[in-house]
Amino acid sequence: MRSKPKNAIWIRKFYQTLLEDRSLTTIFRPGRRLLEENHPKALAVGEETCLRIIDKVGADWAEIPGILLPEPVYPVVIKAVTVKRLKGLLPEDFEGSSPDVQDLSGLKLQLGLIYNLSKEDLSSDFWVTRTTFRYLP
Repeated sequence: MRSKPKNAIWIRKFYQTLLEDRSLTTIFRPGRRLLEENHPKALAVGEETCLRIIDKVGADWAEIPGILLPEPVYPVVIKAVTVKRLKGLLPEDFEGSSPDVQDLSGLKLQLGLIYNLSKEDLSSDFWVTRTTFRYLP
């Protein structure tokens, strides 16, 4: 049995079918979520973690904790973690992402809605962390 991962990756209910068919393999999060910068939500290449479904959405910016469903849990291993400015993202960076995040415009919209960021916040110099993973049996 696997040990409990330190950082589960939280995924919204809307995307659960993408986990079931294992088509979601790329996620983006705001900021520079790097181990070497001691970010509390950083993930390491090779780390085993899991994808979990959010039952009740929280808001980090408002200090409202979210609540996860107890099941299902989708075990994954982290393949890559990169940080880029929005202006540095390439079309291939969106491969494996959700259907609504296939380009810069979709990413900005999702980041704005989920993390309560304004258009001004999401300038071309804004940092994002791109994480790719593969599903474990």
